[in-house]
Amino acid sequence: MGYLDKLLVAGGLVVMTGPLCIGIAAQDYVDLEAERAATAAAATAPADPYGARPAQAYPATSYGVRNAPAANSAGTPAGAPPAPAAPQSSGQNLGNLFYQIQQLQQEVMRLNGMVEEQAHELRMLKEQSLERYVDLDKRLSAGAAAAGSGGSATSAAAPVSSGGMPAAEQRGESEAYRAAYALVRDQQFDQAVQAFRQFLRDYPDGKYAPNAHYWLGELYLVVQPPDLEAARQSFTLLLNQYPDNSKAPDALYKLGKVQFMKGNRAGAREYLDRVISQYGSSNSSAVKLARDFIAENY
Repeated sequence: MGYLDKLLVAGGLVVMTGPLCIGIAAQDYVDLEAERAATAAAATAPADPYGARPAQAYPATSYGVRNAPAANSAGTPAGAPPAPAAPQSSGQNLGNLFYQIQQLQQEVMRLNGMVEEQAHELRMLKEQSLERYVDLDKRLSAGAAAAGSGGSATSAAAPVSSGGMPAAEQRGESEAYRAAYALVRDQQFDQAVQAFRQFLRDYPDGKYAPNAHYWLGELYLVVQPPDLEAARQSFTLLLNQYPDNSKAPDALYKLGKVQFMKGNRAGAREYLDRVISQYGSSNSSAVKLARDFIAENY
């Protein structure tokens, strides 16, 4: 084929492919315009809730060997919410508080028991003290009863006056004294105080006046609150007016105890020593009581 033939063939191909290229370019142009129109219409049209939606990326929900989240240093998977911390400090504080409350309750119960025990012992001591002197006074009461029946048993037990002669019993005196003394036996101490004071107003120089002074001193020590000064005055009056009475050693011993209760240890020791020195050779129970008291407190 000669040069001219080749040139003609090449020109024909160009002529044939030219319209094809123009068509493809036109098609591309038409497609671009259609896409632009569709995009503009989608932007202005309301969203279709049932239309197709673009794909979304979701986190993996399967924790297989390969795609499981890595665990942190505490052993909790990455991304998992932290476990709540145990309230150890508050629990321990509540436990300690409850234990302390239990200890306080036990201590209060123990102290209440001690107080009740001491109160019981104090009542027993007071009752024993009164009972002891009640037994001593029974002999005097028995002597008075024998005197009323004409017996001679009162010669040793009857109270004596300051002049050393037996006091004469006045009318109604024995009944008044027995009524006041019965209140002592029944432990009606406040009423007994009033009864013996009335007795001394009615029979200031009577046969049982020394006993009335003594029992007033005893009662002033057991009433609540105790009246130490009134007790001291009663025992002192008994010793001053009736120094030879059978109640004198007991009154002297009681004066020593009253001074000790007042805090006067020296004065208390002086009275106790007098009991031992003056009545040590007698069978008076006050001597033993004085010696025991000195041994326990001095």
